[in-house]
Amino acid sequence: MARRKHKKSRLGCLECKRRRIKCDERRPICSQCTISERTCGFAEPYTLSFRPAIPRKQTPSISVSSAEEASPTSFTSVESPDEPPVNMLHAELLCHLFTETLPSVCDNSSHQMMWSSPEILQCCFKVPYLANELLALAATHISIIRPAQRELYRDHATQLQIHALRTFYSAADPDITPRFLFSSILSLHTLCVTLLFRDTNFDVFLDSFVHYLRLHRGVRTVLGGRWRTLKETTALGPVLGAAESQLQSEGSLDPACSRLLTLVQQAKLGPSVTATYQDAIEGLQLAMTSAASPGAWDDCTPAVLAWPASVPLEYIDLLARRSPDALAVLAHYGTVLHAHRHCWFLGDGGRYLIESIRESLGPEWAEWMAFPGQTLESIVTLDPLDGAVTGQDEGYTGLGACAR
Repeated sequence: MARRKHKKSRLGCLECKRRRIKCDERRPICSQCTISERTCGFAEPYTLSFRPAIPRKQTPSISVSSAEEASPTSFTSVESPDEPPVNMLHAELLCHLFTETLPSVCDNSSHQMMWSSPEILQCCFKVPYLANELLALAATHISIIRPAQRELYRDHATQLQIHALRTFYSAADPDITPRFLFSSILSLHTLCVTLLFRDTNFDVFLDSFVHYLRLHRGVRTVLGGRWRTLKETTALGPVLGAAESQLQSEGSLDPACSRLLTLVQQAKLGPSVTATYQDAIEGLQLAMTSAASPGAWDDCTPAVLAWPASVPLEYIDLLARRSPDALAVLAHYGTVLHAHRHCWFLGDGGRYLIESIRESLGPEWAEWMAFPGQTLESIVTLDPLDGAVTGQDEGYTGLGACAR
């Protein structure tokens, strides 16, 4: 007797695939796993894949993967006439990306011009890893502003980003523009997830933050020595020039950073460690100056991302070892994050960082933590229109400790 044919469930959960039973694909937990009380998990959803035009008689190919089929650096193409390569979720994310997410991340004229540039738009729609990372950022944005749908969009964001990273690492794209854009957006996205979807255990959070710093330092590797080329020959020029001018150094440390460096020097940590901290504090000064600049409210990304991109690798190692002085330096970076707590991708991350480090170090490190503590206790805020002092700091709570 011939075996009855049935349609395969290509988007079924991993547990149903393992048990070789049909999955109804219900999310977040399918019916089969609900009944059997098993752990339900899904492989990656279809990801946005742009391909050259296909002759009319051919079947469009769809880029998908499952736990059994995908390797860390490759994906399997599956052909099916019933499943389009781009679904309505992608359309929603794409619309949200250009109407809400990108304007909220970079709300100034130079960034708006950049994202409307034909060259940049061509990168977005022709380079799969960049397209998927941009959609992942949009999904994360929606997960934050729509709490009722948080888990759904977080899941989509995670899967899109996984696909973007795999494609990025396997790509042999010589064009620096999409690689730089991808690295910058990935850094911002990872910082957002690290700060807002944090674990309640501070040690676990620190491990995640150290991972973020190591990843962001990779932007330098991607960029190499081609900053001038990017600035002078691509559509990124106006944005990079504006960021460069915003991060100009006046050659001297302000009282807060100067005091921090003095404490490091008095600690007699040795020439090498002291030099590492001096580099980290000088980079921190650039970020703090940028955060206080007149245009920082409209575009906080130079201030927020400058320090993680330039901090010495030796400092990251000290932070990974929970060196108290490294934690105190990190708390000062928390003041930059706290200054921009109105941004959806930062929220209460700066406050959490400062308060957690202060609690971890204890009263004996009070002198090192004086400036970060004063920042939290300040009762004034800046008016977003003219920078004037207008009112009381209500302590933006963001997702807080419940965001996990």
